[in-house]
Amino acid sequence: MHKLFQTIEQEYKTPVEGKITGDIPGWLCGSLYRNGPGMYEVGEDKYRHWLDPLAMFQCFRIRDKKASYQCRYLESDAYTKAMEAKRIVVHEFGTVATPDPCINSFKKQLSHFEMEDATDNTNVSFFPLKDELYAATERNFINRIDPETLDRLEKVKLENCVAVNCATAHPHYDADGTIHNLGNTYQGWPKTCLIRIPPKKDKSDDFPQGQVVASLASQSKMHINYLHSFGMSENYYVFIEQPLHMNMKKVASAKIQEAALEWKPQSKPRFRVIDKKTGAEINANLRFETDTFMFMHHINTFEDKGNLVMDIIAYRKDSVLQYLYLKQLTTEQCENEHRKIEDPLTRRYVIPLKIKPNATPATNLVTLPYTKATAKRRDAKTVFLTHEIMDNIGIEFPQINYRNYNTKKYRYVYGVGWHSKADIIHTLVKIDMETKSHKQWKSENCFPTEPVFVPRPDGTAEDDGVLLSAVSRTDFDEKDGANAFLLILDAKSMEEIARADFGVPRFPKDLHGLFKPT
Repeated sequence: MHKLFQTIEQEYKTPVEGKITGDIPGWLCGSLYRNGPGMYEVGEDKYRHWLDPLAMFQCFRIRDKKASYQCRYLESDAYTKAMEAKRIVVHEFGTVATPDPCINSFKKQLSHFEMEDATDNTNVSFFPLKDELYAATERNFINRIDPETLDRLEKVKLENCVAVNCATAHPHYDADGTIHNLGNTYQGWPKTCLIRIPPKKDKSDDFPQGQVVASLASQSKMHINYLHSFGMSENYYVFIEQPLHMNMKKVASAKIQEAALEWKPQSKPRFRVIDKKTGAEINANLRFETDTFMFMHHINTFEDKGNLVMDIIAYRKDSVLQYLYLKQLTTEQCENEHRKIEDPLTRRYVIPLKIKPNATPATNLVTLPYTKATAKRRDAKTVFLTHEIMDNIGIEFPQINYRNYNTKKYRYVYGVGWHSKADIIHTLVKIDMETKSHKQWKSENCFPTEPVFVPRPDGTAEDDGVLLSAVSRTDFDEKDGANAFLLILDAKSMEEIARADFGVPRFPKDLHGLFKPT
């Protein structure tokens, strides 16, 4: 497994045709874009954290039952400066840049305290803005990418378009091109902001000017909750103030987010619900709390009979964070260390939107018959939530039929199976949220990426479509090993339909992807 966390030496700027095994559906036409770390060291400098290495973009283009492959490095300012200096020049999430060896010792010390722009190494995800493609991370910059060549076309500074200092790499987007996201502002008292960016009217237009829909002050001037994603229903935003905080003083002094993260398990997670139209907080006089947990990814959120149903992938504590350092991931003990991570599980929380003032502590305010999740008043100011585990199988990097079911009541979630005690640690999983059962695809020596669901154009069932996953093998460099491949699964049965081998030994160990139909 550790061999997958290595620099990709070769770019494929010209598409490489794949050798197809099986039968690619004729209706499947479009491009799967994937984003993630690609270059793990520059000169003698090594990146420290999985979220740090220089971004590599991939494109799997599918048309007429054929598939091609491209990959190239994002030529960001961080990349260009690093290549010229032959060292890490820009601070990343968990890596401090190396001072110029040619300057004197006093200036070296001074350079650690000088302010500079955040990194533009957008190595986490892609999102669409109408017909355009943008690469994102959790900082102040996003990059517009050419969908054909994967070149960078434009660098966009978010704070020039909307009043936030940073935003998550997991925005939501509507069919008309409207973008919704969650960001932070750090000036004065830190705040969490819900932002909305309108669709572009024309390709020639600049990145649209957005608006802050709601702004909620942090509970402390020196701390703000770390937020990686958020939920959105038809009429509401919902985010969780989890007990993972960023110490603002450490952000200023250390210059990297990772050093500023603090786990405060005594602080109960709080759920905040915001009206999308007015920006007002729902039940602002109450605290919706639960027992301590940590999470990264929302699955889906929907409204049902006066309740807000929110599904997430959760961990009981923050121990997963210590296994994201490249010091652990790049050694032969990587898989053994990986198995120490608790299996993340699907949790369902339900938030009642209207609270009866005379409700007693014993009364479950959740009246939906299909869930065991509860909400009960503890006192005049607190409603305590308990969750329901939707299936007892580990899963991360969740995906749904986003185009047709985001913000709506849904049934299926797909993801990377996470099995710390099983022979095969990572699989592809489909969870039925109604029956609380699952199906999975697995193969020895195979490490699949986040599966992206593509609906059949004329399909009527929620799971009528395919899953696309870029699969690398740990035996790629062995005598009887095999190349990486693009896997296409029937989303109903989780059985393989086809795969494409491009003669590429391995793909980058990336993070998130997006399919754009053509």
